[in-house]
Amino acid sequence: MGHLFLDIETYAANGNEQTALNPYHADSKILLIAYNYYNSFRPPVIADVKPPTFLKEWELGEREMLRQFLEMLRITQKADPHMKFHGFNILKFDLPFLFGRMKNHNLTEEHELHELLFRPFGHDMMQLSSIVSDETRVKEQLWGISQKDANKFFGIQVKEGTGLDCSRHYDNKDYEKIMHYCQQEFTFEQLLNSFYLYAKRLKEGKD
Repeated sequence: MGHLFLDIETYAANGNEQTALNPYHADSKILLIAYNYYNSFRPPVIADVKPPTFLKEWELGEREMLRQFLEMLRITQKADPHMKFHGFNILKFDLPFLFGRMKNHNLTEEHELHELLFRPFGHDMMQLSSIVSDETRVKEQLWGISQKDANKFFGIQVKEGTGLDCSRHYDNKDYEKIMHYCQQEFTFEQLLNSFYLYAKRLKEGKD
């Protein structure tokens, strides 16, 4: 039972930023897919973390980038049918956006996309973030926070800039700045490990 950490970067068109949120607009596209697979029963600890793989639209084109990622999922899940997805807001954003763009390019049938993207169990750390949110305590209800705030809480590197900045870098063909942002953002292994250790301390009454 392995673990696949996932993040995507989407394109916000000038004059229509909804293209970065909804995969079915005419100008919608994914700029970059970042992922890391660990073939181990337990999620990686800090010492095991390795650099992620980056698939880039500006090198491959969106269709080929998505095709390569789809083929990786097929191969990985065939070898590891109990693979888990991990990411931040992946249930609401990354996985549905990937589904929409793969469907747009007619890469495979919808039922296979559903099996590959939505059937694997995993963790959306945005859903876990409410346990470390001050707003949860103030409002007396579960209140999620951003990845930046979750990273700050655990003392993990915080990314500079925003996804919107990446779209403008893309327009300017300043791809190195996109890569810098995405490399800073990919802290999901450390974040998941931090949530686990925090939950462990809570259970032991140490927090």
